[in-house]
Amino acid sequence: MANQKESKIGIGPEGRPAALIQFVVLAVILIAIFVYAVSPATIVMKILPGSLPLLVAIGLLVLVGDSFPLAPPGGSWNPTKSRVTTGLGMTAILAVFTALFLVIMMYVFPKWPMGPWFIWWGAGAFCATLLYAINWNTWPFKGKMHPWATMVFGGIVILVVSSLVWNFLTNVEGTPFANTPFNHKGPIQAEWLTGFIVWFICWFFIFSPVFTTQGWPFTKLGHPGAAIGQTIVALILAYVCWAGTFALGISPSFSFGAVASSMIFWALVYGWHFQFWGVTRLTGARRAIAAFIVQCILAAVWIGICNVVLKPAADSIAAAKLPADINMLILYVNLCILAPALIVHNAFWLRWPLTLPTPPGTPPSDQSV
Repeated sequence: MANQKESKIGIGPEGRPAALIQFVVLAVILIAIFVYAVSPATIVMKILPGSLPLLVAIGLLVLVGDSFPLAPPGGSWNPTKSRVTTGLGMTAILAVFTALFLVIMMYVFPKWPMGPWFIWWGAGAFCATLLYAINWNTWPFKGKMHPWATMVFGGIVILVVSSLVWNFLTNVEGTPFANTPFNHKGPIQAEWLTGFIVWFICWFFIFSPVFTTQGWPFTKLGHPGAAIGQTIVALILAYVCWAGTFALGISPSFSFGAVASSMIFWALVYGWHFQFWGVTRLTGARRAIAAFIVQCILAAVWIGICNVVLKPAADSIAAAKLPADINMLILYVNLCILAPALIVHNAFWLRWPLTLPTPPGTPPSDQSV
């Protein structure tokens, strides 16, 4: 017991209680700052679209590049080194990457002004980053080269795929940009595609090896067989959910902005930060199904909480006649504020000053704990 206490890093409880403290503190502070301390116009017209390059940069650094060069698993941190120094260094690298992406997109190519372009194209790039890094595990590069070399090659794949989709499949008909040179006049309307992409992320998160189902029922297909199966099934289910939204007359912004984004958010929080709290005595398919049910309940409760907490801000946005509603605010809080903050705090800052976080996907689905 004495050795365990001496080896403990950080203050407060360990494991899930530390994750709960982290979640509550970050949620309160960040909602206060990024929802109520900035103007509605700044949220809708600057932070929301500008956060998409940030999300891509986080995905590349954490998921593809293994947090090299400072944080684990690819970096130099060990228990003798400062978590603050590591966090500051990796956050600075993230800031440089994000600023570089923004500068290139705004002033080099494709020279878009800050606005919905960043949301439409960025949603595709963000989706490609997550799918390729998590479900596909940056196949076939991961583990065969230096982390940053993997990040370069993985980044090229992500950029090519997202650019091909944007240039050949999208159009911006029905928007103020319909008569601009940036309208590629492809078969899929960009706003429709954005909602579909959020649902697609939702489903491949659910089937991913580290979140909700921990890869079930695709685990026996090997790699990349499981990734192929997860991708195909997620595409089908995403289309069913998104097309069903319109067929049933459900608000599209509620469908993808509130429901799908909250499912993504709680796949991350429940599967990583809370380590499948309450269902780890189960294994395999039983754990996968139980975790999915818990995630749905958490997402529903969270939507209710957000509707209360974010209502004053949503009213301000409506009064200013900005192109967003409370559902887009929920998406903003889920995917643009809290999710990246939790990932950065865990991956780069190692949950400082609290105790160390656990790796994603733990405990493994075949272990009853």
